[in-house]
Amino acid sequence: MENYTVLANHMIMFGLCLIPVLLVLGQAAVCINMGIKRTKQLGIDQKNVRKAITNSALFSILPSLPIVITVVALMPSLGKYIPWLRLSVIGSAAYETACAEMTMMGFGYGGLSDGSMTTSVYTSVIWVMCGVSIVWPLVNVIGLKFYDGKVRKARKAGGFMTVASGAMMIGLMCVMCVPRLVNKGDTTGIVVCATAGASALLLDKVAKRFSLKSLSDFSFALAMIIGMITAVIVS
Repeated sequence: MENYTVLANHMIMFGLCLIPVLLVLGQAAVCINMGIKRTKQLGIDQKNVRKAITNSALFSILPSLPIVITVVALMPSLGKYIPWLRLSVIGSAAYETACAEMTMMGFGYGGLSDGSMTTSVYTSVIWVMCGVSIVWPLVNVIGLKFYDGKVRKARKAGGFMTVASGAMMIGLMCVMCVPRLVNKGDTTGIVVCATAGASALLLDKVAKRFSLKSLSDFSFALAMIIGMITAVIVS
């Protein structure tokens, strides 16, 4: 089967993807139920509990929009079901796109826009996307308690570790953003990165100026959407 889209959009693939999605939804339902029971034990007013649940659900819609957009963007390249699975279970927009792109390029293809990949390459893309996502949950289960204890101890002692975690995060963001900002051959990428970054800073400043906590919480998601709109306009 050389036409990978037959496999990617097959009902068997839908069934395989549906199982972990249902497990995650079931886990969420169990946790919500346990939380509600605990609020009753603590004597918390159920009106306030329902209000908190409703507000949380509403506030989660806007940050989820970039994820929905990424699912739609990946569907032409990876089929209808794998993007849905990966961005429903642990996945993130930046990781899934980069992971699929790098895997395809590793096999000699031009990237996600190259529709000539074989079924075996498509299968490898799925294995990489799903397999790598398991690594960090396992690392957390095995070593997070030890690592967190060491970090807390180092921070109390002062010195390098007080700034190391922040520096590593900044370094990671630089690795992801700087190549786009300095690639003169990709003016769209430069404009999008600059616009999204400026939008995030502006929205955060407005939120602080007028004490708009909800705007501050969603400034990053809004900046992403503005960047996506800019990409459509510029390109």
